[in-house]
Amino acid sequence: MSTPAKPKRRSISKTHERISQLGWEPSYHQPVAKYPTRYHLPKKAKDPMKQIMREYLPMELEKDERVYGGHDAAVRSGMTGKASERWLEILKPYLQVTNFAEVGAGRCMSMLIDAVPNNELRNGYHVQFLDEVRHTGMQMSLARWYAKNSNDPYGWNIGAQGLARDPVTGPGVSMLSHFMVGDPIQCAFTLQIVAETALTNVAFVALPDVGQRNGDFAMPTTYMSVQSDEARHISNGYATLLTVLQDDRNAEFIVRDLQQAWWINHSYLDAFTGAVLECFSEDRSDPESHLDKWDRWIRDDWYRSYLLKLGKLGVDIPPDMFDRARERLVKGLAHKNAVFGYASWPIHFWRFDKYTEKDYEWFERHYPGWYNEYGDFFEAHNALADPREGALMMNAFLAEAPPMCWTCQIPAVIDGDECYRITDAYGTSCTKEHPQANTRWYCSKECRWLDESNPGRYLGDRNWFDRYDGWGLHEVVRDLGFIRADGKTLIAQPHLDPEIPMWTLADIEKCAVEVTSPNRAACERLGLPFRSTADPFMTNAELADETLARHGFTGAPSPGGLHGETVLHLPSK
Repeated sequence: MSTPAKPKRRSISKTHERISQLGWEPSYHQPVAKYPTRYHLPKKAKDPMKQIMREYLPMELEKDERVYGGHDAAVRSGMTGKASERWLEILKPYLQVTNFAEVGAGRCMSMLIDAVPNNELRNGYHVQFLDEVRHTGMQMSLARWYAKNSNDPYGWNIGAQGLARDPVTGPGVSMLSHFMVGDPIQCAFTLQIVAETALTNVAFVALPDVGQRNGDFAMPTTYMSVQSDEARHISNGYATLLTVLQDDRNAEFIVRDLQQAWWINHSYLDAFTGAVLECFSEDRSDPESHLDKWDRWIRDDWYRSYLLKLGKLGVDIPPDMFDRARERLVKGLAHKNAVFGYASWPIHFWRFDKYTEKDYEWFERHYPGWYNEYGDFFEAHNALADPREGALMMNAFLAEAPPMCWTCQIPAVIDGDECYRITDAYGTSCTKEHPQANTRWYCSKECRWLDESNPGRYLGDRNWFDRYDGWGLHEVVRDLGFIRADGKTLIAQPHLDPEIPMWTLADIEKCAVEVTSPNRAACERLGLPFRSTADPFMTNAELADETLARHGFTGAPSPGGLHGETVLHLPSK
């Protein structure tokens, strides 16, 4: 009896070619783009990965089964009882930020499918959209898993409410909105070329490594599965870039948008990820610091091996903004923002741990001089962790706090980098005497450039401390809703010690802390005009429309320049 012949494997290339022939452009009406772009888009383009559903679906099904099976195995093995409690606490904000990133990424794919007139690329965007939906579900399932199985479910239980209301994670909402607000191609650069090609290496590879060092295997199982899909997303970004490079008229837009995409990612994610990675690891066996990982995966593998080589394709990206980003990390961007987080602990939805000698030794070994700069603060934090001491670090912090950046909403923690401009309510530069004059503070000249060159984007109630200026701290915590089920104990705590009482609203009220806006204080010191952004006279949508109309703006900003005036691009009719 003859052995039946094995079925011949179908060529992926030929299958993909046949699929690409199935698309058509409607002839019965004139399509109108829902998400218009200022880029000139040729119809000819290629998907380098030749993505097809026949290959995609079985692979992703197997990966999902491994992830959810891993969650079940972790329950059976009692993983949450073995994992570092300090580490599990920081995952409360981390999962919410990354999950919002997945939502924004999926929205970006919808915009690209509408804007890019090429069915081959649309197919790649469609596959990525499915990835983002899967990632959202996996991460929300992980958050629910932690809420059910970790020692302290509080913080996990408030989800997106905490994300939007917290002054550490709220700026993440603003930054990640760049994935889905604005020109679709600019959004693609921010997401696919910068965030997914560069920064997920630290956020989704380095952080899971730290997680498993701290006894947590559920988070690495989930996030390494997520990261395994990023190769397709990187390919989509590269294909989009190669498509717009076909038209020389796009060159100036590409240079501008890549610089701005890099800076908005750096300004928030480098500060946030660095603090998560270094400040909440109880295990100190990691031989690499955040800066070491950043140099390896972002400087060497992305900037030098990818971005600089775009010069061969006619895209010359000035090195200034990249060099400036690393300089800010060396000057302590992540460490200074960690101090902000610890000093303001009552207004967050996770608990903080006290540093030990092991922590001090690790930081000093990787950042010589760290203890001289930050040691006294963390020693004081430890000393005041007990509510019976009746004192909070937040009093001293608010007295010396730097202004908050209008663009990225991060404190202007790097001395000498802070700058400002005086504008009216619509973001137009004006004099101090203007009836609507207000001072917009920035953490850097780069953030100022982003605001100047994107009228209508950064408007409305953008300053968390403006919103609560003059409130008692206990009133703020109550308004945020960061309270446990007993109605009086805070979700956030400055310690994890079961022998020390937990802080309550009554303890906070006894400390008599009044929340003040650092921006107002900075304006008063320098005699600059100040108007609280917490009381806008228009809705954000009305303010944006009026801003664009006042600029006579019908298109998109010109490439502009970091060091000069930015003018608006008024397309000829």
